[in-house]
Amino acid sequence: MSLRSDAVVVTYEPDIATLLSLIAALVPQVDKIVLVDNGSSNLQTWRHQLPTQSVLLVELGSNQGIATALNAGFAAVRQRGVATFVTLFDQDSAPSDGMVSRLESYHDELTARGPVAQIGPYFFEKNRGYYLPFIEFSAGIPRRKHAPEAGGWTTADYLITSGSLLPLSAIDQVGVLDDSLFIDYVDIEWGLRAKAAGLQSYGVFDVRMEHAIGEKALKLANVRLAMHKPIRRYYYYRNALLLCKRSYIPFSWKLSEVLRLSVKFFIFALFSRHRVDDVRMMTKGIIDGVRGRTGKLGESGGNAG
Repeated sequence: MSLRSDAVVVTYEPDIATLLSLIAALVPQVDKIVLVDNGSSNLQTWRHQLPTQSVLLVELGSNQGIATALNAGFAAVRQRGVATFVTLFDQDSAPSDGMVSRLESYHDELTARGPVAQIGPYFFEKNRGYYLPFIEFSAGIPRRKHAPEAGGWTTADYLITSGSLLPLSAIDQVGVLDDSLFIDYVDIEWGLRAKAAGLQSYGVFDVRMEHAIGEKALKLANVRLAMHKPIRRYYYYRNALLLCKRSYIPFSWKLSEVLRLSVKFFIFALFSRHRVDDVRMMTKGIIDGVRGRTGKLGESGGNAG
């Protein structure tokens, strides 16, 4: 068990067996698990199954988005005043044995190179059946980094939230997550903001974690695309455009993302199982992104800013 790390797990309508499996995997690895619930309707059916000595439950009462929930977790970790690091997890993640302590060891090694923003594991995405690359832009071109035979670590511009280990000192320097985005691009925004502040993110190839992104993947020829509910398309397109307006976001990322999402618009419009709803939500996301609307869709907080 690491006494240097607390874990923050965000839940929303979780599968109970999967959540309890995650908790069981984390109990031997961290000092405390801060579980932040985003207004799950099934909370009363599983809260009594949590190991109370290991888990601190924070109830938000309603779905306030991933960034707000994680920030609430950061606040709870700070109030405890014990941890040096916070590790972040989705409710359906499957961390490997000893993952947290190994990420801490990599942090200790990599601080010799300069300030560390975050360190994350190599993801096996179960719905698509392959490892997700770490992304870093070089000469304006996104490089997708897969594991070399030797394993080890690599630099990255940002990481997937789940599984990442952040020093609390990095959060002090960079700031908390941007809750105006509500969900999607929250991890990308923070990683790019950290890079602009002079902190480096790292991916570790020989620390592995399984995770499922979205629903059953859409297969086109040899390409598998992550599928989500149509409302997620709204946040993807809106938040990408919101980030394109920010000065600390590199132009190369903006250009790459606009091109990528333009291609995906037509793919989802033609081949998605929810094509009508997807087109409607993507279009609304584009309009609201241009208008500068933020927050949760349909709430008064989603105002132009």
